[in-house]
Amino acid sequence: MSKSTSNLSKQMISLAPDALIELYEIDFSILQENMEYFQDLEGLTYSAEPIYRFCGMINGTNPIYWQGNPYQPLPIEAEGFEKVGDGRLPRPKISIANPDGLLSMIIKVNKDFSNCTVTRKRTYARFLDSDNFLNRNENENGENAFGVPDPDAHFPDDIFFVNKKSLEGNNIIEFELVSALELEDAKVPARTMLPAYCTWTYRCHIGCGYKGLPIETAEGKSLLYNFATDASLNNSAALDKNKNFDDIPEWNRYGHLGTKDNLKGYNLGDMVKIVGKKSSNPYRIAPSVFVCVQSHEVAKNHHPFFDKKYWLKDECSKTLGACELRFGKDLVDFNKSDKTHEGLRFGGFPGIEKFNVEG
Repeated sequence: MSKSTSNLSKQMISLAPDALIELYEIDFSILQENMEYFQDLEGLTYSAEPIYRFCGMINGTNPIYWQGNPYQPLPIEAEGFEKVGDGRLPRPKISIANPDGLLSMIIKVNKDFSNCTVTRKRTYARFLDSDNFLNRNENENGENAFGVPDPDAHFPDDIFFVNKKSLEGNNIIEFELVSALELEDAKVPARTMLPAYCTWTYRCHIGCGYKGLPIETAEGKSLLYNFATDASLNNSAALDKNKNFDDIPEWNRYGHLGTKDNLKGYNLGDMVKIVGKKSSNPYRIAPSVFVCVQSHEVAKNHHPFFDKKYWLKDECSKTLGACELRFGKDLVDFNKSDKTHEGLRFGGFPGIEKFNVEG
């Protein structure tokens, strides 16, 4: 038995144990991360790390520090973590304060945190980091008054996943959690066999692998020609055939060749891509490609994810015909140089289609 485990065990059986501290983490690193627009549209700041850390307790006006990480004070109520012996899997619920709708705005662009990891950490006050006890007024080093800090003395983490947002109000947001065995998108077998529908994630290197220029929207609107919001400009709305996918720049909130002190925008026909670089899910980091359909002078006022009047997203309708446009014999001229696969990359199974048999 390690020293940390021994210390924890002594507290568990003590007649007067220290206060039990509960800490929560929401890890949304599986989601596409492009949150800069918070600063532009909502005036919010955001963390560079895709993990939100909360604690229902408060340390004066400061967060609670554990294992080197700050847990921000925010009212939290959790229930249902207990395990029962009748074979049922627990489905905890966690309610988090929603001051001024701040959390609502965060989850709105992160798909309600669906399938994100929620971790409950528990330890005793005597094991908390010394940073919690700093005398910031006198700039003195802190010393845990309850015991000796020990980052390894804690209960096993309770790890669950967000199943759905079960309640959203002016004051709180409630999530229903499930274990890994009950994830909404978990399927066995992993792929469903459909005859006329591709199940690959568009532009993902797994399965699809398409690396060409934009073709069309999900609704079939061409992104090759005549895509301007202003119909009078359609004759001049066409992509540059001399460019390939590697020439497409990442969207810059300061505009094309712009800086923080020299804001610029984008012109009709410009192409940009957005990549979720911090995601741990390969399907989430597939690039999203957009075409500018209306010129604008300040880029950060028109985020491609949300302003469809100025940007249209290149998407695949997941049909065999859409796949032929990208990989088939009739591949459009300016994408021939980007053809990296022989044959179609269609993720459906046309061979299982039922055919009428004539006698």
